[in-house]
Amino acid sequence: MTPQTFPARPGEARPARPSRPALRHRRLLGLAVGAVLVTSACGQASPSSGPATPAPGGDPGTPTGTAAQTTVVGSVRLEASIAPEGQVQSGATVAGMSVHPGLLVDYRVTNTGTKPVLAYDVVPQELGSGTLPGNVDVQHAWVYEQSGVLRISKQGFATAPNVRFIAAPVMGGHVIAPGASVTGRAYAVWPLVLDVPGESFVAPRQRVDPAVGQWQFCVQVDDRTDQARPSAVAGVVQVPVRAPQGDELVCTGPAAMPIR
Repeated sequence: MTPQTFPARPGEARPARPSRPALRHRRLLGLAVGAVLVTSACGQASPSSGPATPAPGGDPGTPTGTAAQTTVVGSVRLEASIAPEGQVQSGATVAGMSVHPGLLVDYRVTNTGTKPVLAYDVVPQELGSGTLPGNVDVQHAWVYEQSGVLRISKQGFATAPNVRFIAAPVMGGHVIAPGASVTGRAYAVWPLVLDVPGESFVAPRQRVDPAVGQWQFCVQVDDRTDQARPSAVAGVVQVPVRAPQGDELVCTGPAAMPIR
């Protein structure tokens, strides 16, 4: 995954980012945060998070990592844990993810209701395309800071004012039947850098304190399953990009970072 520190303006080429040398897992604790994040997103829904509690243990399907968290909003239960990852050579990939040192979130979204829901949890590295690429990195997530908390999020964003697309941009997701769950992973490179869509979308842009001490994971969930269409990725549907509304952005409560 190649997160962008600053989005390129239309017509500008993004500068190539130098590759980071690989670091062994045990060295992550000694890394200093040397990057930038951003503050609030204009025009986006406020996140919905129920009471944060430790994720239940003993269930082999439950995420089990550092600082496991569970939140319930309506008929959606979100479980997520975070841990340091990354100890292979620079440029190598595992399951589509570039394994530089970073933070890896394991999550599970469960539908406890009686109707199907749609989780927007397959985020292309760039928004704007009318089709979901077949080689999309399913572990990619947006990375920014919201109110002093590192947010690793799988969601859509509103189209910027005066921007028009020839074809409606899409992102990927999963339809979750009543009583069913979907599991996945989300990755944030370390040292932390801003990773949000370009200026065609309304997204966080500003630098913040690099010594962020808390994290949360968010995923957009709604009931618009009728908008889901097949994609080139097995088991993944493509849906029009839209900003979460009301309580559609489900987030775990803020928790202490596993590394500082």
